[in-house]
Amino acid sequence: MPVKLLLTMSLRNLWRHGRKSLGTFIVMTVSVLALCLLSGYTQSNVELIRDAFMRWGARGHLVIERPASELARRVEGAGQLPLTAEIQRRIEAVLDEEPQLQTHARVLRISGMVSNAKVSTIFAGIGQDVEAIRAIKGPAYEYDVVAGTPLWMETRPQPLVLGQGLAAILGCDVPDVGFAPLQPGDTPQSRPLECPPGALELTATTRGTARVNAVRAQPTGIMDWGIKEINDRLVVMPMDDAQALLNTTDVSEYHLLLKDGSDEAAARARIATALAEAGLEDVAVFLWSDRAAFYQQVKAVLGGFLNFIALIACAIGFTSLLNASHMNFIQRSREFATLRSLGFTRRFVLALTALENSWLALGAALAGIGATAAIVWTVREAQIMWTPPGSSNAVPIDLAWVLPTYVAALMGVVLLAVIASAIPTHKIMRRPIRAVLSDA
Repeated sequence: MPVKLLLTMSLRNLWRHGRKSLGTFIVMTVSVLALCLLSGYTQSNVELIRDAFMRWGARGHLVIERPASELARRVEGAGQLPLTAEIQRRIEAVLDEEPQLQTHARVLRISGMVSNAKVSTIFAGIGQDVEAIRAIKGPAYEYDVVAGTPLWMETRPQPLVLGQGLAAILGCDVPDVGFAPLQPGDTPQSRPLECPPGALELTATTRGTARVNAVRAQPTGIMDWGIKEINDRLVVMPMDDAQALLNTTDVSEYHLLLKDGSDEAAARARIATALAEAGLEDVAVFLWSDRAAFYQQVKAVLGGFLNFIALIACAIGFTSLLNASHMNFIQRSREFATLRSLGFTRRFVLALTALENSWLALGAALAGIGATAAIVWTVREAQIMWTPPGSSNAVPIDLAWVLPTYVAALMGVVLLAVIASAIPTHKIMRRPIRAVLSDA
């Protein structure tokens, strides 16, 4: 089959009859644009929520816990047994042998009452290994306060970071701003902390002996966790202070950050096997996303919506192509019959119409992808922020570059164009040449 002739004729035919397919070109361009933009929006949001869990929430890649029930293995916060000093020693020995581990941090969950000279209210928060948590959060998230100083910068004894809502209840001057991760080259904005003078008194029931214990801590920072209900109760303190409050050496869990490019599933399997060999059969290793219900729900909703739009875009694009092919090729039946009478085969005519449609689809796809690139660049440069429902801080409106979607859209529209061209062309080919040429 003369390929050069096919290419030349198909391009010339498209140029001659292109105005008939202008509407189809516009419809396909818009369909590709919508699909690519939604794919970029979906991926950017999934990445944002993943960073919120792994970095901002300092979960890292893996979490080690001691679930108290089967429910706790499926639902986060359903209950966990403490990791005693002996269990911690064994876990540390296992982690020392893990080649892909970058750092790990211990977390102790605490709750009780917090009071100053005027107000008393409940709190729920965590004690943490401050420097290890800082390493897990990374440069973009380590400056995690909207006023005062983060724990890793604090030099005063017994520092305490409060959630925005709890700080307001205790009489602090809370800035009306939300947390935003730092971009490369940015400098964190420092705001003074203004709270009533004097230390806060935190009271909690100690572990084991069920006695009441109290410690005094100095508020040094205000944090925006992103969810109002958490902000209204949140306290964060160094691990030593939290353990002193509960009169324990226990911790609640370990958060593990792996090296870049590590296989999370493989590392999880290795660590779980090593823990079992160390006699810790009731200690479990979870991927950060295993019980991140919000992440899974958002990902499922956005993924389902993206698939729905992809199906709609394919249906609209194919219908438009099929309609244009019928209008164009049926009107040119005599032209195709003449080609066959001159010795060109059915395969040649089928290939010719397929190429004409493919050029049209290719142009529409490239136009749609080009428009997508312009919009993505504009949105990323604009750095627009908005506050989602249920959130206390603003998040960026972002669009990701999704090369696989661009390639898939390009290949998909060409495939649809070939199929759409084949249906009317086969119909034309079934008629005898003499019958077509004799039509008035």
